[in-house]
Amino acid sequence: MIKVAVSFIFALMATAASANSSCETDLNGDGICDRYSVSPLEDDGTISRITIDIGGSNKSVSGNFELGDGGLSVGYLPGEFSLLLDFYTRNTDLTQYSFKWNSAQQDWVLYKKSTWVEPSRDEKYTLSGEKAPIELLFPQQFNVQRIACCTLFSQFSENAPNFSYLSDEAQLAEIRKDFKYILSKLPQGEKGELFYGLDDSGNKVRRNIPQELVYELTLIVADDNVGPLNDYAYYLYRSKNNVLAALLLREIHKKFPERVVATLNLADAYWDIGMRSDACPLYKEYIAQMTKNGKGGRIPQAAKSRENCN
Repeated sequence: MIKVAVSFIFALMATAASANSSCETDLNGDGICDRYSVSPLEDDGTISRITIDIGGSNKSVSGNFELGDGGLSVGYLPGEFSLLLDFYTRNTDLTQYSFKWNSAQQDWVLYKKSTWVEPSRDEKYTLSGEKAPIELLFPQQFNVQRIACCTLFSQFSENAPNFSYLSDEAQLAEIRKDFKYILSKLPQGEKGELFYGLDDSGNKVRRNIPQELVYELTLIVADDNVGPLNDYAYYLYRSKNNVLAALLLREIHKKFPERVVATLNLADAYWDIGMRSDACPLYKEYIAQMTKNGKGGRIPQAAKSRENCN
């Protein structure tokens, strides 16, 4: 069996979907509600069946997983959702399967397997009250692999289906395809739907940004996309996703150290996280670059005041 146990928030989502008939999720991105339920297969057991009723049709698809109290998480990109495997509240090692709608198959297909480590989840920080070192706030040890088509969600029953991974080149191509969606929404700016959504009451709330997707974006930083990637990272920062912003900005700065705006953005992200020993040299670098380019008069006062960690 696939072992899956997901967090309390996922449990709430699953319970809400099972308990009422209101539409909460469009899982295949067609604008029609796709209701889903999570049902235990045995008393006091952890094995459950996720059943998704495909909106606008009479078809349902199901997959069996060892969920514990968990459920399904609606994805960041249209037509996708994800499941965390072997997830526990204080588990630092995370594994996630991501599924994407395939209209030809009329089912969701497994398209990505992601693993990473979140050291700040360690119980000595979550239980004892000990403050986690700043560097442990960053997700680490990413291993994100794209899956060759087509392993269907409905094939996850008694045993996990076999699947194969795409080549490195093909994986990068798929990441660039996903980035096209981000590009299409980027003109909305920092308050757009990439960063904010609506809750059940119609109130605007910050969206959860997939950490593994931001990591994947670091793999495609290049001359032809560094501008919009920098913009996306800046908007991440502006929407208080400072750690993820820094994750992407430091790769941009590494590959394009002459990009002045990225230097300032990374310095600001580090500063707000509390990484001042890392931020101050970047402010110095930024000021030197601006002065060299004859733009000293455009240097923000905040950058000047932070140059020496004041």
